[in-house]
Amino acid sequence: MPEAWDGQKAIMDDAVKEGIIVPASKSSDIYIFGWYVPAFTAKRNTRLLSHYGMTENIDDRENRRLLARTFLRPMTWAYFCDKISLDNCTTPYYDDEGLLIAARPPSDEAEDGKFFLADSYHGHFAATEDNDCDANPLNCTGHLVHPPCGWSHYTLSQARHLGIHVKGNGPDTTGGYSYDQIREIFKAANYTKSDALYVWYTPDPSLQEYLGTDAEFQRILLPPPTKECLEARPTEEERCSTDPIIRFGREEGSCDYAAQIAARPIASSLQKSEPNVDETYKSPAYDTVRNIEITNLQLDYMFRRWSAQNIDPLNYDPRDAVCMWAAENAETLLSFIPESHPRSFRKEEQNRPVMFGAIATAAISIIIVAAVSILTFFYREKKVMVCAQPIFLYMLLGGLFFLGVGAILNAVSASQDSCIAQEWFVLIGYSLELTPLIVKVAAVNRIFQSATRFQKATIDKKKLYMSVSSIIILVAIYLLTWTLVDPPDRQSRRRLTDDLNEDGGQIVQIEYLCRSSAPFWLIIAHVYQFVLLVVATLIAFQNRKVRQDFNDSSRLAFIIYGHCIFLSLRSIVLYFGSMMKASLVAAISSYLLTADVIQTIAIYFVPKLHAARKHVERSENLSGNEIEGVDESELSSVAKIRLNAARRMAEMKQKGGVNFVDDISKL
Repeated sequence: MPEAWDGQKAIMDDAVKEGIIVPASKSSDIYIFGWYVPAFTAKRNTRLLSHYGMTENIDDRENRRLLARTFLRPMTWAYFCDKISLDNCTTPYYDDEGLLIAARPPSDEAEDGKFFLADSYHGHFAATEDNDCDANPLNCTGHLVHPPCGWSHYTLSQARHLGIHVKGNGPDTTGGYSYDQIREIFKAANYTKSDALYVWYTPDPSLQEYLGTDAEFQRILLPPPTKECLEARPTEEERCSTDPIIRFGREEGSCDYAAQIAARPIASSLQKSEPNVDETYKSPAYDTVRNIEITNLQLDYMFRRWSAQNIDPLNYDPRDAVCMWAAENAETLLSFIPESHPRSFRKEEQNRPVMFGAIATAAISIIIVAAVSILTFFYREKKVMVCAQPIFLYMLLGGLFFLGVGAILNAVSASQDSCIAQEWFVLIGYSLELTPLIVKVAAVNRIFQSATRFQKATIDKKKLYMSVSSIIILVAIYLLTWTLVDPPDRQSRRRLTDDLNEDGGQIVQIEYLCRSSAPFWLIIAHVYQFVLLVVATLIAFQNRKVRQDFNDSSRLAFIIYGHCIFLSLRSIVLYFGSMMKASLVAAISSYLLTADVIQTIAIYFVPKLHAARKHVERSENLSGNEIEGVDESELSSVAKIRLNAARRMAEMKQKGGVNFVDDISKL
């Protein structure tokens, strides 16, 4: 997990603006740069432990000579073999104290630039022209090992303005060295016991490696940091400038380093998908990373273990150190896990009584629709049925049958076939139910409006049927497009429950429901149903002044009112369905569809069937005596004709010639 120091603030601010990282939070790590010398160097000359000692001579040239004489420059392996060794390191090279310096020449370019390689090259420090104060009394310098200019350090500014005559000779434009090169120089100075001056930071495993040895890092005293000094520090761009004046910065910014809390930048890609993601799908990774806090003491422990291993310092050793710390501090690691984690999953168990109840209720509604269809056919020639147009009534009943089947499909377990079928049955069911009513009532309105103007109105039944068929075909085309492009399918949904698992995390329940990838398909279907209801309402309102035999306005109003209520309830259930179990949502939708079917039967068909039955009973109870008892003098001519016809039919019934009910229908 990366950390960013205050010297990188400008870069981090730009990265936040560009959306690369989220605003960095502070970690628990406290870091600080400093100037250091090995303990054996401090013992040789305690003046070097303070900037005062390095600059105590009145004659500045003596200060230069002290630093140039003490801090020699490290030599690379290739340079040593080419310039120092007499045989290019073809034979092992030992120094005057018998220490092995070079066992062999470097084998490739990577080894050419090394300052230390265990058992092969142990480093060498020597004076160069930069250390020659006799030839360059005003420009000679000692050597300083410091990081590249991109790091958050201000070494050149401090050395320049404090009068400490040292500089680096590394490959960086400012003379800095890479991390690996600096560690190699540490090892070379320790092996050869050569005096060295470092700029380094803590916490770092390098300091732990030499802790308790004669090469232990000793911090050099510099002027204490102040707010004014920290604000006068050069930026990274200024630190890396090719212009020395800009690179050195202002004198006010040459104080010592202050302890800083490292920032923890986190890639925005880790968070981008998090804020708008459902809580059950949200990964704990982002919150966990933000919660991690490793103190300096904990880091020191890992660094000491890393150094103590000394088996594979750059690979296995640090991994082993971290793993051992993690094993010994499991409770600390668990505290980083966000609340409600770790979570576990369980599949939803359907409420079978509710499901079977919904299926049974829907089946009963289908049986009722079938029974009403039979009775409608039986009474098809009665006046109340003739006025209502039996063909349109059959269509309406067909729509109710489709809705009943859709109610059953809503209640059963979700599958791809059932998900597709339920949308087909429900949408076509509503179309078959409402469209014939709308077309029929509109035609009746047209007839009676023409009659009020004493105009003839011609109604073509084929056109009426074509109107209904056209709407059904359009609905079928929409459903077919939906099925081919983005079919409703069985999809899983996770719902966070309040139940806890054994580890104290919340349980996520996996539920299965029918839905398409895009929600607008279902939205369009519901909007279409509401449009049908609005149109039916307007036409029913126009139908209110039509002759009572043909006037369905009151019943249509109640049907539409009921449809609106049930459709609204279904929409609400679907909208807030994420708060309920998927099986409960399906069962409620099924019950609402069933209730919609039953209320339509009760409001529209039951009164018509009752009227048809009442008409039959009245006809069967009609007797000859009642007919004979009528005073013809009080009747109109039309009434007398009807009375005579009734008398003839009564006589024929008494003779047993024809069925009385059938003949009344014919008359």
